[in-house]
Amino acid sequence: MQRTALVRYLSASATAVIMTLSGAALAAGGAAAATTVMPDGSMRYDYGRRPSPALVCKPQYVCDIALDSGETVLNMAIGDSARWVIAGGKSGPGGATPHVFVKPTELDLDTNLVITTTKHVYDIMLHSANVAPHPQISFFYADEDAAAKAAAAEAQRLAIESVLAGTPLVAADRADAKYKISGDATVAPDKVFNDGVRTFIQWKTLPAQLPAVVSGTSNGAAQPVNFRVVGTTYVIDNVNPDFDLVLAADTDRHGRPERRAAIRHQ
Repeated sequence: MQRTALVRYLSASATAVIMTLSGAALAAGGAAAATTVMPDGSMRYDYGRRPSPALVCKPQYVCDIALDSGETVLNMAIGDSARWVIAGGKSGPGGATPHVFVKPTELDLDTNLVITTTKHVYDIMLHSANVAPHPQISFFYADEDAAAKAAAAEAQRLAIESVLAGTPLVAADRADAKYKISGDATVAPDKVFNDGVRTFIQWKTLPAQLPAVVSGTSNGAAQPVNFRVVGTTYVIDNVNPDFDLVLAADTDRHGRPERRAAIRHQ
């Protein structure tokens, strides 16, 4: 067999092994796994999806399983401890990212590896072959990321409601209402304060026309500021010493000129 044909054959064989391992787990588990081939050639699996992740290793070569940053490996158990070598390692600042290294000693071995950590349980299928196109695997955690975002959004909602109710979720000495308000009374708010994270601009009754919010920049240009309206309050997701409320001039011939109120931290 010519060299080029041999390489193609071996590459196809390794791909077939991964597909076979995944297919076997699919038959046992149901839905297909979400996987991504990374630019460095490693395979990235969506944690918790079926089939189980599969790792193909070349005999007498080390393969790498990268786990979630911040978790600690508690136990490692491999089905064939006589012909596979496993060891732990770390990477990143402070060794925050744990790794598990595996090495098969013979060709055409099949087994599984279970890793328990402080955050997850991993069940990984292992196979040894002469061609291993993806000798490193890692994971992403889509369900956990979505849950974390939802929890953060809920925490923010509760924090805002608490502040507006007069019971901010910060120490009393961090609730800062030292603002001076000046300018057009038709747009000027009744109260401005921050909780160290967000700024709250309150009216007893919202203006009939809602003003925009701008802040100054280092070059003196006005920068629009995003906000959301909760009841009669503007909530701004940052703290800035200077805000302006601006209501553009009316365009009809009887219209009023621009109206502006200044908010300055003291």
